[in-house]
Amino acid sequence: MMKRKFILKILSKVNSENISLGIDSFNKAIQDFGDSMDSITREFSADIEKSNGESRIRDEKNKENLDKIWGKRK
Repeated sequence: MMKRKFILKILSKVNSENISLGIDSFNKAIQDFGDSMDSITREFSADIEKSNGESRIRDEKNKENLDKIWGKRK
């Protein structure tokens, strides 16, 4: 009997307005998380593009330096 009273007491405190507020809060948190992930993804993409550009420049300089040392290859 005690369990039943306990369950009924909990159910009496739960109402649709509280559930709706909880769902709205959860939805906002998920949207904020998605925005954060989008921002991080854009930041990583920019870093990768920058790194690729620097790598191409380094490769070209290395090739020029090897050409100076060994002469141009045919």
